[in-house]
Amino acid sequence: MNETTESVLHFLGVQGTLVSALVHLWMGVPLLVVYLPLWEFYDPRGYLFVPSALLLLVVLAGLYFDRAVRPLLALGVVILLGYVVGYVWWHLGDHGGTVPGGHTHESPLSLVVEHFVDDPVAFFSIVVELVGAGSLLGLLAGGYGTE
Repeated sequence: MNETTESVLHFLGVQGTLVSALVHLWMGVPLLVVYLPLWEFYDPRGYLFVPSALLLLVVLAGLYFDRAVRPLLALGVVILLGYVVGYVWWHLGDHGGTVPGGHTHESPLSLVVEHFVDDPVAFFSIVVELVGAGSLLGLLAGGYGTE
């Protein structure tokens, strides 16, 4: 991989990972503050978003300090793609059962697409996660961190 491609992938990977971590902390901390003191697990997003976003910050620190880069790149890819899969799963499962009455849609795909298009934060977040994961995967495939 040439130096320019590596630099662009590194930049996009860092930006996608940072923005995704910040979005999930922004969404997860308020949920955690509400549910943790009550030991309530009705909405698991806070318990999942905060630790995974903190792990993404560890991935960023590893990239910055150039420590154990390949395992951290793989961890970043897994977390970012996990957010995308989790978003789809959350909406196909009626928001984890937390929405009374559920949804009435013709197909599961239309349900996910409707939520994706109607929620600008979700749209932005999913796009950023896919760009970040693709960039980190490109760095992995290109042999970044093996020197």
